[in-house]
Amino acid sequence: MSKAVLVLILISAVPCAAQYPGQYPPGGYPPGQYPPGQGPTGGSGIPMPSRHKKDRNKTSDASQPTISAEGKTVSNDGRKLVVNTQDGRELTMAVTPQTKFTRSGSDIPGEKIVPRTTVHVEAAQDNEANLTVVSVELLKDAPPEMPEARTSTGGQRGADGAGGNAADDDVLTRPTILKDPNEPADRPILKHGQSTYSPRDDDSGPSGPTLTPPRPASTQTAQTKPQTDAQHDSGDFTIDGEKATVQRIPGQELVDRTKDWAVGFTQGLPNFVCQQMTTRYMEQSRSDGWQPLDVVTAKVVYEDGKEEYRDITVGGRRTNKSMLELGGSTSTGEFASTLRSLFSQGSRAEFKLVQSTTVNGSAAAIYDFKVALRNSDWYISVGGQALRPAYSGSVWIDKASAEVRRIEMQADNIPKDFPLDSIQWAVDYDEVSLGTSKFLLPVHADNLGCQRGSPICTKNSTDFRDYHKYTGESTITFK
Repeated sequence: MSKAVLVLILISAVPCAAQYPGQYPPGGYPPGQYPPGQGPTGGSGIPMPSRHKKDRNKTSDASQPTISAEGKTVSNDGRKLVVNTQDGRELTMAVTPQTKFTRSGSDIPGEKIVPRTTVHVEAAQDNEANLTVVSVELLKDAPPEMPEARTSTGGQRGADGAGGNAADDDVLTRPTILKDPNEPADRPILKHGQSTYSPRDDDSGPSGPTLTPPRPASTQTAQTKPQTDAQHDSGDFTIDGEKATVQRIPGQELVDRTKDWAVGFTQGLPNFVCQQMTTRYMEQSRSDGWQPLDVVTAKVVYEDGKEEYRDITVGGRRTNKSMLELGGSTSTGEFASTLRSLFSQGSRAEFKLVQSTTVNGSAAAIYDFKVALRNSDWYISVGGQALRPAYSGSVWIDKASAEVRRIEMQADNIPKDFPLDSIQWAVDYDEVSLGTSKFLLPVHADNLGCQRGSPICTKNSTDFRDYHKYTGESTITFK
């Protein structure tokens, strides 16, 4: 199954470039999504503050560990060590002759570190977020071979299959795609214009818990109702797991219809092609604001349920690199992967009705949702670290058709050692004509990410245009 992917890469003196939210060519940016180096065209990058201000020599960083983690070994070939941690990360670290392997204080051969052994690692992180392992302590031998439940490649969940700290999975906070009260006030947020309140005389749609409504799309097509006093007094978005199993959640019928629709959505999509245009921005300070970096274009071919990106250009220049190999922030998964993942049985997403609204004049409902770390397949990569985070967000659902018109999501409980501390992603869907029929497809997407401990943030704004059916390519040879 294809998954939403966000690739973020930190470049020297430049932040990184994920499905969620990287770096942006021709340099690096902190967030990604969508799913992102160095510039795809080989550029030197845009000068930016470095995470290691004193030591600009990459090799000097290896003398001081910057990452400390415990987890299960995935592989060790003597040159590269891969470890999955309980907080959802996959650490890919270079092994050098100076790497020290120990057990109970005594040196051991590196060959003792085999798959499924429990280890504690200390690793150095360079300016590009690449990792070099300094020391490896063997804590526990690999358990005997036995049938195991399938786990995702993005993170070891521990012996019980749970992801990260159980307490973290139980904490449900309001999505911060608009504003996280716990974040510094000077950090940007992913927003889409000012709220436009549109009272409706006929509000026969679902009613349920009242919460501060998320902002609508920038196109001003999603309009929210005025808040009631109860809405102003509402607290954080929380769900009592025990009660949820015995009580019918208000508005759940619409969510159930949407789950059924999502299953048929990907199966019913014809092969198509469209043009994708992404403008990438960076903000080094709130006073400077967002500065455009470049424009990335690609022909997107959706064939037999899979997305392929062709004819990619960066700043008007063709590149032979794939979308995920581009420097900076890039993303994939906007077409079907995100919808399929969120509403799949495997995600076990918890939905809570927020309020009624309108989208393009049609009655709709806004739900907040959360997905626990152990069920997440949102993949975010920055340098030597890959993360499948727990995530939460909001979804706009058309009441009549049960179709999704907008998804907003953010990564939650990001590990403190991860290079980014804020990752957000939003996609708008609308009806698009393909031949004689209409299909719901993405028309706009945004992602935003911020480098940890720095005012540097990046943003991608993507438009999808010129949809038409794709009949494949054939070659005719004349003899």
